[in-house]
Amino acid sequence: MQPMVFEGSEIELITRDGEVWARGVQIAHALGYRDESAISRIYARNKDEFSDTMTCTVKLTDQNGQRKTTRIFSLRGAHLLAMFARTKKAKAFRRWVLDILDTIAKGGDYAKQQWEYARQALEDRREQASEEGRGLAAWRWGKQPLEANERYWRDRMQLTLPL
Repeated sequence: MQPMVFEGSEIELITRDGEVWARGVQIAHALGYRDESAISRIYARNKDEFSDTMTCTVKLTDQNGQRKTTRIFSLRGAHLLAMFARTKKAKAFRRWVLDILDTIAKGGDYAKQQWEYARQALEDRREQASEEGRGLAAWRWGKQPLEANERYWRDRMQLTLPL
């Protein structure tokens, strides 16, 4: 599966038994923790909240080619970690994980449809601004949210490509 990017942090999604999982270390970076062991501490403090379908340890190959025991978390587990996290990125990360779950549940057509709506709204507004000289100033102020919405759904579409 291709890696996903959350606010500049790459997260390699792993498919295991038909479910999507992520390495705890990468979740730590995405949440804004400098210390990779922060996720281990969060997990240890709240171990009773996690089920076997939310986390497990597996042998994975690291960047040096070494096989290491690594704790991975399902998307539900990653969401729960973010609920316990006390970082500025935690709230956005929770939303991002829920969007991934929604996209997987609803299939690729949902994300593609939302992206097409966002892209069309951006194009319509761009055309309107070019047709009206006075609309250019309004376009400068209004294009940022339209572009952000289009980027958001374009990023969500990447979730469906390997599925």
